[in-house]
This record gives sequence, C-alpha cells and structure tokens, in this order.
Amino acid sequence: MGIVHFDAHYDAGAGGTHLLSHGQPVRRLFNEKLVPGKNFIQIGLRGYWPGKEGFEWMQENGLRYHTMAEIELKGWDHVMKRAMNEALDGPEYIFISFDVDVLDPAYMPGTGTPEPGGLTTREVFPIVRRLCAEKNVVGFELVEMNPLVDPGYTSAQNADRILRECLTGIAMRNRA
Repeated sequence: MGIVHFDAHYDAGAGGTHLLSHGQPVRRLFNEKLVPGKNFIQIGLRGYWPGKEGFEWMQENGLRYHTMAEIELKGWDHVMKRAMNEALDGPEYIFISFDVDVLDPAYMPGTGTPEPGGLTTREVFPIVRRLCAEKNVVGFELVEMNPLVDPGYTSAQNADRILRECLTGIAMRNRA
C-alpha cells in the first residue's frame, strides 16, 4: 500500500514524551516499517518545519516529497503530474492522508497549525478527485480540522468539498 500525504508539515518529529502526537505519525510508520519510502508521497510542505535534519531523514528513508517551493518554481501542473506518477508507481492500493493545513489559511482557517502560503482549493480539488479515480483508494482521512476557530464556516465547507471530491473520484473509478 502507498500513502499520499497532503500536509504543510512533514509530521515525522523525532522525539517528545508522547508517542501519539500529530507531529509524529509519519516517523512511526517508518519506525514500524509499515510503508517503504518509495511509496510515501508528501505534497505541500512549507514553513519552518522540517528543517535540515528533517529533510535529511526524509531523504535517508526514500520519501518522495513536493514542497511549496517546488510548486512555485515548476508550477502546480508539473508537480501534480509527478505526484500522480509516483502514486501510480508501485502499490495497487493507496491511503490518502489529508491534513487540512496543506491549504492556505485563506481557504482553511480552521486548523490548529495554519501555515501561510499553502495550496488553493482550485489546486486540491482536482488532484484529490483524480487520485481517487485512478487508484484503488483503501482509506481517506481528513485531519487537524478545528471548526471552532473558523466562525465563517469556510473550513467546514472546504473540508466537505474535499471529501466529496474523493467520493466523486471513487464513483468515477467504479463506473469505468
């Protein structure tokens, strides 16, 4: 199984006293050898974390990742094509982990770790739909949503639409 992980942060923190932290699930996957690096794709990384050590860890473990800097330099279409090719390279099944902070806070203010300079809904909706249409999706999670910090309901509306795009993609695949 492969994993496509949309996130502003790499979520592979090395330490801390808690094993169950929203900053460590990726490291736990690799520590427990549940997915090979080649089959793990991250999209949307930006901000202060990971630093140099984090990127070195990712490279040592063979993770495939696409930063916002890459998206800005090469364009969303180029990165989306690369990510799709990577997702389709290998495993028959994928799990999609969608951390809502991958979106720019203008589209997703309802998260505990907003990070400026993120993806737009216009970029996210088609790739979620396409991944779900072109790959056997065995699971989809939408995480770190906090509607209590978004009185305008933008976050809830966009989260709902992301899930609907996934379901639309699955329906498209099943119809083919």
